[in-house]
Amino acid sequence: MVYKQLKGKVPIPEVFGWSEDGGQAFIYMSLIGGEPLEQRWGALNDEEREAICKELNGMVKAWRSLEQPGQALYVGGLDNQPLNDIFLSGHRDLAGPFHGADAVQKFQNGCDIEIDGEVPVVFTHDDIVPPNILLSPGPNPVVAAIIDWGQAGWYPAYWEYCKARRVRPNPEYFDEDLDEEWNMRYLPTILDPVDDETVYHPWLSFVLSKGF
Repeated sequence: MVYKQLKGKVPIPEVFGWSEDGGQAFIYMSLIGGEPLEQRWGALNDEEREAICKELNGMVKAWRSLEQPGQALYVGGLDNQPLNDIFLSGHRDLAGPFHGADAVQKFQNGCDIEIDGEVPVVFTHDDIVPPNILLSPGPNPVVAAIIDWGQAGWYPAYWEYCKARRVRPNPEYFDEDLDEEWNMRYLPTILDPVDDETVYHPWLSFVLSKGF
């Protein structure tokens, strides 16, 4: 359903099927030629970087503007399933789904995240980090695909930015300086940033309390 809604707006590999063998899941999907952004970013010039961020911003807006199916608001995974966020792993009671007009508050209360005010629920990729962004080969690259949608779902609006800021790319490609520049200069042009004191730090306290 989401694939069809985003077709032509966000490049997503088409999934043909899946199987399980020896406790491992295998997904069969279309092959898209490209290289992970984390491996290319250090060699790109400012103009190329800004063009990629602008392109990503449009894609993010496309999936965050999707309307939640059904009438009742909920925080949860696709098709009313529990959330599959890695920070919630091992805590089934926190994964929902949570329903109703106060779904976000129920979720935050369970996670002990103290964020005040009304927070909308939006569709969230939940792992929009440099390894999951494929770029076309050669000069003047464009976004070839957004991959790894396994944690996607309906989350509080701040979750996408906070998660993207917290997860660090492979230090073999992203040293500390490059990572800081990505988070402070480029990430806010892709995702709407949140206030550190009232949103990011309360969210981060929850993540740290779970050992991440």
